[in-house]
Amino acid sequence: MCGGSGDSYLDAARLAGVDVYLTADLRHHPATDFRAASPRPFLLDAAHWASEWVWLPFLADQLAADAAARGATVEVHVSTLRTDAWSATFGAQG
Repeated sequence: MCGGSGDSYLDAARLAGVDVYLTADLRHHPATDFRAASPRPFLLDAAHWASEWVWLPFLADQLAADAAARGATVEVHVSTLRTDAWSATFGAQG
């Protein structure tokens, strides 16, 4: 799994021997060439925002903890504004 655009890691996914590679923003020609060479791993292309947003709450907690460890206080807010250009969802609320 690679959050955000991940077609630069297609070969690494294949070398790792995974069955499925989940990433976002796969470009047509690199993905087509990759699939022509071998059927595995299967490619799942999620929306860019959706594939990156899931780790932001963890990052917010880490930023606050790091600040606290240095004796500082920081207010961290993770926006829930969807910024994907795609408006249809599958298996999700919203």
